[in-house]
Amino acid sequence: HRSNQLNIVIFALSLFFSDSALSLVLRQLGIMVSRESIRQLLSHIEIKDEPDIDAVGIDDVCLKKGQSYYAVIYDAHDHHLLALLDGRDGKELKKWLKNHPCIRTVARDRASAYASAVAEILPDCMQVADRFHLLLNLLERLRKILQEELPNTIFIQDEEILDHKPEKEYARVQYDRSVLESLHYDNTPPVDEQGQIIPYIDKSESRTTTRYLLRDEARKKKYQLVKEIRAVWKQDRHIKKKELEKRYHVSNMTLRKYLNMSEEEVEKLLEITPYKKRDTPVNSYLNIIYKMLRDHVKPSLIYAYIVYSGYEGSGRSLEHHIEAIEANNFGKTLSKSWNVKAQYPKTIEEIKRSDTLKFITITDKEKMKNTKVAMYYPKLKEKFPVIEKCETIWKSFHEIIIGKDPEKIDEFIEENKKTKSKGFIEGLKKDIAAVKNTISSPISSGFVEGGNDRYKLVKRMMFGRAGQMHLFEKAYAISIIMRTGIKASQLIENWLHEDGRIKRKEGILCDTF
Repeated sequence: HRSNQLNIVIFALSLFFSDSALSLVLRQLGIMVSRESIRQLLSHIEIKDEPDIDAVGIDDVCLKKGQSYYAVIYDAHDHHLLALLDGRDGKELKKWLKNHPCIRTVARDRASAYASAVAEILPDCMQVADRFHLLLNLLERLRKILQEELPNTIFIQDEEILDHKPEKEYARVQYDRSVLESLHYDNTPPVDEQGQIIPYIDKSESRTTTRYLLRDEARKKKYQLVKEIRAVWKQDRHIKKKELEKRYHVSNMTLRKYLNMSEEEVEKLLEITPYKKRDTPVNSYLNIIYKMLRDHVKPSLIYAYIVYSGYEGSGRSLEHHIEAIEANNFGKTLSKSWNVKAQYPKTIEEIKRSDTLKFITITDKEKMKNTKVAMYYPKLKEKFPVIEKCETIWKSFHEIIIGKDPEKIDEFIEENKKTKSKGFIEGLKKDIAAVKNTISSPISSGFVEGGNDRYKLVKRMMFGRAGQMHLFEKAYAISIIMRTGIKASQLIENWLHEDGRIKRKEGILCDTF
């Protein structure tokens, strides 16, 4: 039997777990409650509509990105969730607004569907555009302007901006000394789990070359020839050796050798005869190479580690051995550029277009004072005049949008209506009333973004797949608890009373929850 206290505790915990996860957690505590029972508790949340609400914030959120979207509405005063409406085309929003005629202020982003819905249902309502989205819209426009005028990467040599892309140089891949010091391999023979030495092919010549492939084919032909001669000799004891010599084009000495071989010697004909290994500087590192390749270490790092370990031989010889051991024992063929990296000369400095835009729009430029952009910014503005134009547009709009004079936005529009930012300007003109309200109104959409963060937390960690209403109930309960100070127990207090569950004195509800 679940007591009132236990129901309240389960309900409170269900707001911060998915139903399935909470069921498993409670099971470990000896409380057997199914996820369906937990879901039923959530359905008893008392959701209060507020028809007299006078200020709200509206935005859209997704259940599954690119597929399912909701319109979300928050109270502008205490910022708790009011509604989660299906779709973001404004249809459901219109129905909701009709039931809340007292609304006088709406904070929203730049979505035209919401603007149209509010204007249609509540024409006297003041709409406030979001400052963040206004600045984001201008940022996107400036990014497109710079894309037309600036290359993705700006190259500087001898403190001068180059007009062309420099040629890259090719050099062996380099690793930090700390990376090489972290590796510990010795040249002892590799062993398996039972401690047995692992034989491997350590020749510098790859088994995939034409030379080896031809010899492999010759070994197979010889093996078949020997097997056939021995089979004929065994089956027909009356056949003479002269006939076999003539039939198979072999000498008497060779024929006698084939016939006198044991079965083990015949099978060994398929084995590769190892060539005599020349004494080279690489020989002292072959076991290391094999063990590192077995451990899936990058071949370029193996090369660097061997050199770091004291190898003084030919670099190409070392590369050739790494390639051969990889191909002969692990069946992998390395690319021609596995140990080289294309890079610009050290005298070349690079500045990304995105970093330039970041420097233009950042408010506290001291944070980027040690960057290459800050160092060469005067030269960049001289080389690309569009940078200074973008900087001027951004500064003037930023000052207006965080200022207190909404009439300055008209001056900004007039000054920039013929510039490359005219697309952004046209958007401001269409939404001019909401933009001016952004400057003059004390209400902004900051609380909407905070509410969206809470919604995302619920969706990703505590929701599951129980449907829109279940998602709303969880998000609503959490926002009420966090923004109004109401306890979780108070959200289902009426249900407990109506069901006759509370029979003790007032105060039975757990103070903690």
